[in-house]
Amino acid sequence: MALLGLNTCAFADNWMSHLPDETYVAAVSIPGTHDSGTGNGFDGFLGETFARTQDISFGDQWKIGIRAFDLRPCTTKDGYLNINHGIVATKLRFDDALYQLRDSLIANPSEFVVIHLLHEDSGDNGDTPYETMLMELLQRDDLKDFFVDFRKDLKVSDMRGKMLILSRDKYASKPVGGFMSNWCGYIDWNQQTRGVITGAGTGAYSTGALYMQDFSDTHEEGAVDVKIGGIQKLLDYTTTHIPTSPVQIVWAYNFASAYCNGSISTSDGYRENASYTHAAILDYLKTHQAGPTGIILMDYVGVDESKGYATRGAELVDSIIANNFKYLEYETEESRINKAVYADLSTILKTLNREYSSASRKINSECPDVAADYTDELESIKACLDSIDAEVDSLYEHVLLTEDYTIDSEGLSAQISALVDEALKAQAEFEATGIDGIADEEENGACTYYSVSGKRLVAPREGQITIVKYSNGKVKKIIMPRKGK
Repeated sequence: MALLGLNTCAFADNWMSHLPDETYVAAVSIPGTHDSGTGNGFDGFLGETFARTQDISFGDQWKIGIRAFDLRPCTTKDGYLNINHGIVATKLRFDDALYQLRDSLIANPSEFVVIHLLHEDSGDNGDTPYETMLMELLQRDDLKDFFVDFRKDLKVSDMRGKMLILSRDKYASKPVGGFMSNWCGYIDWNQQTRGVITGAGTGAYSTGALYMQDFSDTHEEGAVDVKIGGIQKLLDYTTTHIPTSPVQIVWAYNFASAYCNGSISTSDGYRENASYTHAAILDYLKTHQAGPTGIILMDYVGVDESKGYATRGAELVDSIIANNFKYLEYETEESRINKAVYADLSTILKTLNREYSSASRKINSECPDVAADYTDELESIKACLDSIDAEVDSLYEHVLLTEDYTIDSEGLSAQISALVDEALKAQAEFEATGIDGIADEEENGACTYYSVSGKRLVAPREGQITIVKYSNGKVKKIIMPRKGK
């Protein structure tokens, strides 16, 4: 699907609107940023040299389609939580980041956000404990309704308009979102697949499996290849595991980020690493069967070149978004309405067909002497239901169902009910008047013939009850024997 051409800012603002509601969040390919706040810049020279991992601001990251953010708060002497990269403070406060996301979700309610939260304790500079400040912020009246509790079976419909905070630190007895444990920052598949996410609930799905790849130091010889191998191995797993039930769900964090060029991280080291890992992921998505990537946290998103390094950060974000619609249905407002209307109409038709089947059984079992008189009416109703069913299926297949399409279910139901009442009445009349036997010659003069239900007949029906009305006013109920009997 050629989605890259669609990924303008306008499309990126609501690309999640095209995800099917019933998709598990763990099965969505979500582009994200590593150390998201660094795009807002720093006050001193240290950040620009050693701590920058993004060229575009936090707000602009949303605009290009980023929906997963890596936020690392620390305390300040001024009484607020700031986003840091290590000891280096960015120009982004944590509360400002959350309010920006809240406002973006209000403006684009089809979207949702996943936040990777890590206490950057090396930057703490305040007297109030981090845990106290964090809970005060997350419990604010103008924010708290935008957070969702973790469940491993969260669906897109559960998340729309919400934020899911997944913290690597346990800051309270119960999380706002979820706690991540058993984190692994090196390449060891057995350890990388031991992660757990725990929500605030107590149900069976309040905890879920977490796989991660977060190897962050690629400056030594061969380390970049190890990093790329780790990225690809996790992609090998996630892209071939599209869950169809909660027991199959595994959440995944795959970090493209790391630093080359020395044992100490530098901004250029992040750029160089991005030039390798981004190219590797782009190649993987082009050459492998499409499937979920999980959450990919990247450096230098939104720019394909940064300070001379070919980061391809805009191309990669577009590719991850587009990847979703290679294995998931691409929904539009029309297709969503089409699906919803079809579900409603299917329920109505199932009810009407059950009523028809019940009526047919009732007439045949409780009205044996007159049932034949109602065969045509029953067949007519069934043909009508089958015709509507076929039309609805055809319109659904061609995505043409709208909310204007309706079925006269009350009228059809009343017709079925009236037919049963008529048959029961005819059976009762038959049992009350009796049968006069085989029809004689018209000894009583001219006569006319009627079915038990009152239909005018040309002649008596063989083997069926016929009402005979003679010109002298006499009425008889007779049975005409079948030929040869």
